Amino acid sequence: MKITILSHNLSSNAVMRAHRLALAARHFAQVTLIGPVKQRGAWGVLPQEPWIKPVESKNVPKFYRTALELIEAADGEVLIAVKPYLASYGVALLAAESRNVPVILDLDDLDVALSPQPQLDLKGTLADLRDPASTIYLRVLSKATAAASTLTVASTTLQKRFGGALVPHGCPTEQFDPTAIERDAARKRFDFCGPVVLFPGTRRTHKGLSSLARSVAQIPGARLAVLCRPEDYAEPKWDAYPLITRPVIPYASLPALLAAADVVAIPQLDTEGARHQMPMKVYDAMAMAKPIVASTVSDLPLTLEGCARLVPPGNVAELVAMIRDLLEHPAEARAMGERARARCLERYSMRRIGDLLLEAVNRVKTA
Repeated sequence: MKITILSHNLSSNAVMRAHRLALAARHFAQVTLIGPVKQRGAWGVLPQEPWIKPVESKNVPKFYRTALELIEAADGEVLIAVKPYLASYGVALLAAESRNVPVILDLDDLDVALSPQPQLDLKGTLADLRDPASTIYLRVLSKATAAASTLTVASTTLQKRFGGALVPHGCPTEQFDPTAIERDAARKRFDFCGPVVLFPGTRRTHKGLSSLARSVAQIPGARLAVLCRPEDYAEPKWDAYPLITRPVIPYASLPALLAAADVVAIPQLDTEGARHQMPMKVYDAMAMAKPIVASTVSDLPLTLEGCARLVPPGNVAELVAMIRDLLEHPAEARAMGERARARCLERYSMRRIGDLLLEAVNRVKTA
């Protein structure tokens, strides 16, 4: 079987959901991941794989060249479009119509809630229309989910809203293996000393990073490690917090980064976007047997049942208490991390995610 997975942007972290689906699908099919890439290159964490095929990203009106290249490359028996963007779902519908193949629309976010409102003035509207990833096209295609043969979704909140089959992000547990990493060497590599709390995600308002920074600042000796671009934490307010800033690292280095941390924090806030989203890094932290502190948002309580500390979203006092307790009781923290890895191996390995994805693929192939 041949499957093509379409991402709307290989140059942003949005491509990582498409990459995880591709890893899962490779357990039962020949897979190609395609999508436009900007001049700055592919997302830094995205692995370089021969089955990932980038196409030069162009704005409207030259976007038709990008679209034609993507349509030509979308030669799978089943097309999986990740997110309802023009360069993924829009192109997939055109390719499917020309080849008479089914399209699966995959939703991992409520993207319209995370995207800026379109400009209402003429200049702003023209700029939005030139951008294939603009909210204008996103809103139109988000209302056209019925055009897909079926849906897959990354959270139960998305499933309740749109229907479809639940396919969690999962984790390549063979690569994220704590027994393969020497922790002291990893800490030296990232220059970690003393208690380190890792925020493994991308900086976004709904991720709860400000609450986490205030929490870690109240724990004597603890520091908060973040991955970032130089400009991400340039504002003076961040100088008050004990941050360890490190540049975005290659995909192959993520297991070592997780191994080097003492606690991993996933402090999502209670916003509309966060309620529909499941952070991918939680599965990676589970696979690496890390003690996790997470908020009770989206499927985090369900995913982490029995193997993490859960706190109300935005509650700094609770974050402080839970992080401090894990740092002060390392044996308990290790046991909790081991339970997390066991749960990940049982439920969220790429083979398990591949089984769930195959069920969706078989439904559209036999329809």
